[in-house]
Amino acid sequence: MRLGSSVLLFFLSLAAPAAAQGGGPGGVRLGANLALGFGGELDTYLSTRDGTNRGDVNLDPSFGVGLRAELPVHALLAVGVSYELLGVLSDTADAEREELMSFDAFVRARWVLEALSGELFVEPYVLVPIGFSMAILPDTDRSGDEIWPGWNSGAVLGSQLVHRSGFGGYVELGWRHAEVYDRTSVTIPIVGTITTDASLVMNEFAANVGLLYAFGG
Repeated sequence: MRLGSSVLLFFLSLAAPAAAQGGGPGGVRLGANLALGFGGELDTYLSTRDGTNRGDVNLDPSFGVGLRAELPVHALLAVGVSYELLGVLSDTADAEREELMSFDAFVRARWVLEALSGELFVEPYVLVPIGFSMAILPDTDRSGDEIWPGWNSGAVLGSQLVHRSGFGGYVELGWRHAEVYDRTSVTIPIVGTITTDASLVMNEFAANVGLLYAFGG
């Protein structure tokens, strides 16, 4: 809790210098959004000493939420961090929706347009995140859950609408990619130990709709 407060205070201490650079409200921006995914595919890779087997399944629409904090550091650039919790479901029989958590850093290349002089700002942009992911999946005997670590990336086109008061919102559309991994070793009498490396690779179209508040606006 102290660490989170320290990070927020650090961003707030930088708000005034950032605002002085112009380009609309220049303080720290906090946002929350509905995260959606559609048209997705999940590729599976199982590797043993006998070779690699690959399969793929289609994904049903994904649903989740996202949180982010960012700081404009230039009239054309903002940087930030984000968290996303996504429920992912394959279209196979008896499949259950599984959770994917992502912790990212991102850059947002933006173009600030003044819709109403000094009152309302529109920011079309390209946002590129990259970071760490964790999938919470059932273990092999489905008696519990285990965490598969991995990484994620993506790219979205979006637009923010920010009022001078600091209140605003954003919409985004783009691509989401995530890979997670697991290793299992089984010892078989006479045969010996067999190690299986498994990986899951997800790709889908992404859509985010959210609200934000810009401090120091």
